[in-house]
Amino acid sequence: MTTKRKAALILLLEGLASSGLQMITIRQTVPFVGSSVLCTSIIISCFLGALALGYYWGGQQASERYAKSLVMNLVGSIALFGIGLSYSFVSFFFLSIADITQGTPYLGNPLIHLFLFSLLIMSPLVFFLGQTVPLLLNTADHDTRKSEATGNATALSTIGNVLGCLITSLLLMYFLGVGYSIFINCLILAVCLCFLVDWNNSKTKYVVGATFSFLVIAFTLNVKIPDRLFAATTPYSNFYVAEHPEGKRFIINRSSASFIGEKDRKGWPYIEIMKQGIFADDMTGKDILVLGAGGFTLSAEDTHGANFTYLDVDPKIKPIAEKHFLEEPIKGEFIAQDARSYLLTSEKLWDVIVVDLYTNAATIPMHTATFEFFSLVSSRLKPSGKAVLNIAANPRLNDAYSVNMDFTVRQALSRCITDITGYQNALVNIVYFCSKRLSKGNDAVASLYRDDTTKVTVDGYVSSLNIKKWQSREDNNHGQ
Repeated sequence: MTTKRKAALILLLEGLASSGLQMITIRQTVPFVGSSVLCTSIIISCFLGALALGYYWGGQQASERYAKSLVMNLVGSIALFGIGLSYSFVSFFFLSIADITQGTPYLGNPLIHLFLFSLLIMSPLVFFLGQTVPLLLNTADHDTRKSEATGNATALSTIGNVLGCLITSLLLMYFLGVGYSIFINCLILAVCLCFLVDWNNSKTKYVVGATFSFLVIAFTLNVKIPDRLFAATTPYSNFYVAEHPEGKRFIINRSSASFIGEKDRKGWPYIEIMKQGIFADDMTGKDILVLGAGGFTLSAEDTHGANFTYLDVDPKIKPIAEKHFLEEPIKGEFIAQDARSYLLTSEKLWDVIVVDLYTNAATIPMHTATFEFFSLVSSRLKPSGKAVLNIAANPRLNDAYSVNMDFTVRQALSRCITDITGYQNALVNIVYFCSKRLSKGNDAVASLYRDDTTKVTVDGYVSSLNIKKWQSREDNNHGQ
């Protein structure tokens, strides 16, 4: 193979690995910082900054040393890729820095931790790979114009970037998992290395030995160890089941997403609150849509005759939960689709819509935490339907997020009441029970009770009559 063709192939493969690195960094940090536009912007900013620095530094290197520089860069890249992005190392990094900065203003912010990880671990790797384009320009023919050579090299690298995004996220992570995706990207860089080393040089054996050692370490850290840690990994989440004195916990991205009792099949307290509110009415034959499947525990104990449909963006969550967590088929149907996308494209109306969407313990996907989304939920309810929301917020509403989220929910939906799992000054599960917001002008409008009217007395009397009727009906039901 000619030097020119080797250079073209290296540029293509380097571009593929570079964009794969970006996808994998985003995925590996989700369990620790969540998934949001803020996290993505930090990673992309550090990536582009390191890439620019790599371009500059590569252009400063002596032309006669380009091959040696590339070899050293690729060996370092394989080490950083295989070790630095492994779940074991990422977990060690974030947990360690969280312990160090605990209680420290600003430094304890997970976004600061993500910035440090991107700066210290991801950026050096991107810096090494970024030098590939300017260094390989030294292989261009002397007759080729500089602009043409630069354009061709950049185009090949960019094509590799495009392929890397698609192959890593849609194929490798989906079918093989994150660990194999990292290892395969390391192998791709090793292939690039094979095109560059001088096989007649006696020192090449040291390069090969170091590369092989890093590949073995990468395979161990990213394939062998995760196989023992997790029940499964997908492009979205890491899953495993943890034992509990009274049952099992379904862990998704380090968050105890679901619990199921060994004997009674009950779930977390907030799930039981939801069930009490939903099944307070006769739900026989009613349609319930659950956005965010979790461990499918809302119907695990009993469906009460309702038709459950669970929706989750991760298509693999159903077989994983059935095999490792529920140990039985789910009670209901399952749709693998993004929640907002489904509501936009499906015009079906539901008796109950449950919203329980999280990427980790406390992070709601941005596009499912807005007035527009909750309004969309309202529009997909039947006239007498209700929305049931699990919002992790501070019940005292003494921070901007909690008070604004509460306001957003109440503006999009109607007649909301809440139940909470605790009143401590911290994030807890706040369960909202809301009605469909009717068209403007038709929604019920509350009025003030004032001293100069008897409205509060009359309304209270009518309400007490309804309560007595309800109690009488309950007594009759128990008597039967």
